[in-house]
Amino acid sequence: MPRALLSFVLCLLPSLLLADTLDGHYLATLDGQPSEMHLRSQGQQVTGAYIEGASLRLQISGQFDGQLLKAQISEPQSGQLIANMNATYANGMLNSHIVARNPNTGQILERKALFHRQRLSGAALANKSSSQPRDPALIGTWIHEKIINSGGASFASITTQMILQLNDDGSVAQWTRSVAGGADWNYDSPGELQYSGRWQSNNGLLEVQMQGRSDYQPAARYRFSDQYLVTESNTGKLIWQRRR
Repeated sequence: MPRALLSFVLCLLPSLLLADTLDGHYLATLDGQPSEMHLRSQGQQVTGAYIEGASLRLQISGQFDGQLLKAQISEPQSGQLIANMNATYANGMLNSHIVARNPNTGQILERKALFHRQRLSGAALANKSSSQPRDPALIGTWIHEKIINSGGASFASITTQMILQLNDDGSVAQWTRSVAGGADWNYDSPGELQYSGRWQSNNGLLEVQMQGRSDYQPAARYRFSDQYLVTESNTGKLIWQRRR
């Protein structure tokens, strides 16, 4: 191999190896609460999700040089910075130092934890080899309904629908639609698109790449209960039924 080409390949090796060494699902316990990180890398850029307990779900973005991960942890909807994290990686473990600042009181909280990467099953490894792993059970059209009825003589009913379309080609779109009616009137609004883009899933985490964005962001944790899809995020828990 020519010396110039060998030097070029050696320079590429660290970035080519990043996805194999860092990407994965990490677990630790902080203050008695189960905590987890879902990380994925592209070159030196790292994105993912930080989840603590049953209610706290944040996004991670940062850089990884093959040994040191420097990242910011922020609130997904507002983008508000919650904490900074430095972590050293070795043998499937992240020795992390997290510094958080309470935005209301200004109090600084420091935490240290050792996150262990979880071994993947054969099925999960097969998904991981895909550039965009998608849970086939999610594919389809899902509807979440909220119904409000008014009492009294002037009875009225308002139904608000959220319609989530997860396609097998990786595209996603979500609409809202309202239907209302009373004794002598009715109203049916056209659907309003909330967002569109791409989707993928990772160990029970639904991630969405918004139209015009280059990265996937955590959207919600999900699970199935009988024929229903249950999602949980910072905005609460929603129950979805598949459209027949």
